[in-house]
Amino acid sequence: MIKSEIIKIKKIENFDNSYIEQELSKLYKSVIRWAIVDISDEISVSFSYEVR
Repeated sequence: MIKSEIIKIKKIENFDNSYIEQELSKLYKSVIRWAIVDISDEISVSFSYEVR
């Protein structure tokens, strides 16, 4: 089954795709896709992952 969520990631100076993927992989092992939906004090990321 595939689920989707939006989470907030700590914003660091000069973040990039690798930083976001690294943070997502700490929480979820099977991320399928992700997208930044908002950047303010934190980075809001919408992502989908596989639930086994």
